[in-house]
Amino acid sequence: MKKNKREKLTVNGTTSSNSESRVVDSLPGFSGNLPFKLHTGYIGVGKREEVQLFYYFIESEQDPDSDPLMLWLTGGPGCSSLSAIFFEHIGPLSLNYTGVYSDRTTVTWETNLPPLQLNPYSWTKFVNILFVESPVGTGFSYATTAESYYTDDINASKQIDEFLRKWFRVHPLFATNPLYVGGSSYTGMTIPFIMQEILNGNEDEPESNMNIKGYILGSPATDHFDGDIIGKIEFAHRVSLLSDEQYELIKVSCGAPYWNISNAECGKNIETALNFIDSIDSENILEPLNKDWRMLLKNMLLNHWANYAEVQEALHVRKGTVGVGLWRVCSETVMLRSYNITMRSSFSYHQYLTNKPIRALVYCGDQELLETYVGIQKWINKLNIPIDNDWRPWFVNNQVAGYVTKYSNGHYNLTYTIFKGSGHCPSHFYPRESLAMVQRWFAANPV
Repeated sequence: MKKNKREKLTVNGTTSSNSESRVVDSLPGFSGNLPFKLHTGYIGVGKREEVQLFYYFIESEQDPDSDPLMLWLTGGPGCSSLSAIFFEHIGPLSLNYTGVYSDRTTVTWETNLPPLQLNPYSWTKFVNILFVESPVGTGFSYATTAESYYTDDINASKQIDEFLRKWFRVHPLFATNPLYVGGSSYTGMTIPFIMQEILNGNEDEPESNMNIKGYILGSPATDHFDGDIIGKIEFAHRVSLLSDEQYELIKVSCGAPYWNISNAECGKNIETALNFIDSIDSENILEPLNKDWRMLLKNMLLNHWANYAEVQEALHVRKGTVGVGLWRVCSETVMLRSYNITMRSSFSYHQYLTNKPIRALVYCGDQELLETYVGIQKWINKLNIPIDNDWRPWFVNNQVAGYVTKYSNGHYNLTYTIFKGSGHCPSHFYPRESLAMVQRWFAANPV
């Protein structure tokens, strides 16, 4: 009789002294035992495993033995996986804000901890998700030497490939599950490169072959200078944030439709336009700027919860690796000091993947200025993949949830989905619709 993987995984596995996996049965703030299987641990990467990447592995609630396995990376760079779990509604838990009063500051819970509640829209209902705290210095990940905290796009991405190969040695029972790599926002720069690394590694090291099938990108950054900026300008004009006169001035000086933004006049006009729309909330143009107190409050609550000693003990965080009160949802040290942005664009890696038997899902909101649907559409069109199913609405509960276009060249298949009325990272704004989208996509059904 086949033994269930979940029973086997209650025993720690190791590949070295710096790799481990432990079960989490309960968490402070949640009443009773967790009704899902959560494992946490560290995987050491680097020549001497001086970088210790922390992870949360949540098994599928449906059939973990055969359901897909998705590695999920959070953007920033430097934002913790807990923000994806709690705020982007990808994981099975969320914070309960009922103890927060209208004065925006008063919090009164008996345990002094924000209570946790189950998220009915968790993607773990049908997929195993491996959340990794990357780059080093993010969340509970740490380095054993000061110099090892300094990293960049390429190095951090290579560490993810190494992480995965070592993680499968700790969890060999999941080695044959279909593997996907997913992430949001800034990870749009690194995930296509990680995909290339995995595919190349499969060819170079067939003995550690990973069953890679595709990737998922939510509101992805793709080009720091050209595509993302041009898309932002065109989007701003479409939604009347820029006048016709302003837009025409930019088009002429930048040589549209070929868009050469390297000349001084073009750069000056773009800078003027970006300054003009700077007072608009870039994550959701329909939101007032003063809505930021809500996210600040959420971050405060999560900071408070994750810095609680009993929480870190329950998660099996190694003692002494996080200073008292120093855990942050998004690490400013990573963002501003230790992480070096070295990728100008991830487009060439997307191009590489179009020659492979890979599935891709790219989604975004139609009201975000940060990574606009216009800019994303531009780089997708540049891939020159034939349209398999043209722009059409998709529905949830008989309501239009957004619009979708499918592309295919026979082996590479890309689904591009737009969420109607959503801002940056749509699963944060529309968790029910996001669950429907990914559930249909994994099942290879029309979105």
